[in-house]
Amino acid sequence: MGAKRLVFLDIDGTLADERHVVPESAKEACRKAQENGHLLFICTGRSLPKIEKSILDLGFDGVVSVAGAQANMGDRVLFQRFVAPEAVDAADAYFKAHGIEAYQWQGADGMYISEGYARHLKSKGKAFDRGEFARFWHRIDEVDVPEGSTLGATIHVSKGSYFTAPDPDVTFEETKRDLSPWFTLVHGSYDKISPNNGELLINGVDKGTAVREVAARLGIDVADTIAVGDSDNDTAMLKAAGTSVAMGNAIHGIERWCDIQTTDIHDDGIANAFRELGLV
Repeated sequence: MGAKRLVFLDIDGTLADERHVVPESAKEACRKAQENGHLLFICTGRSLPKIEKSILDLGFDGVVSVAGAQANMGDRVLFQRFVAPEAVDAADAYFKAHGIEAYQWQGADGMYISEGYARHLKSKGKAFDRGEFARFWHRIDEVDVPEGSTLGATIHVSKGSYFTAPDPDVTFEETKRDLSPWFTLVHGSYDKISPNNGELLINGVDKGTAVREVAARLGIDVADTIAVGDSDNDTAMLKAAGTSVAMGNAIHGIERWCDIQTTDIHDDGIANAFRELGLV
């Protein structure tokens, strides 16, 4: 099978579909690739508490979470970075000033959500206050901020995300410009909800920096890394890896500069990519 490869897999739209289901062909391909000596890491924008146990139980060698701000191998934390308190406060004030009601902050402690985001979850029938994720959801308005302190100084998070109403006060490009002193913005995974959405990443930290850092820590040449993704928020990871793979259901035109494009997630996309790359 050749040299050991280090593979990074996005979750939403890549490993798991819109119902958060991992196709059986993908599960089998991942298992066989590991049996053949390759290392597999999830590389997601989600925080660890937001990843379903059913996905973690598939037995990946490691997890890169919160868009590259944290990496774990089992109980071992390889690295972990946090949004600066003043950056959280600046974005929170910006959202309020421009009527952006649906946003959240994510970190190892869970997900801190605005009332607008909570309403969105309820409207979709998602019982965030029950089930495996219940203890990790926190309403921002209910956070106990000590007197004289701020939200940013109280919570410990590594990434933010938001989406706007259909007729937003500011465009994505304007928000990207306005928040650039504190964040790098990329399009998020909310396109079906609102075309104006984004993920707020710590400047200088993304899935791409995580690919390089994890590879270095494991003693693997970046040339021997593979990244598989489906959208703009995978761009940094795909550009950093030695080989980049776009899913057949890729959006934002990322397939134009990836090394190969596999089939749709519902058409054995992961399995076909692994076969083409000689992992299985």
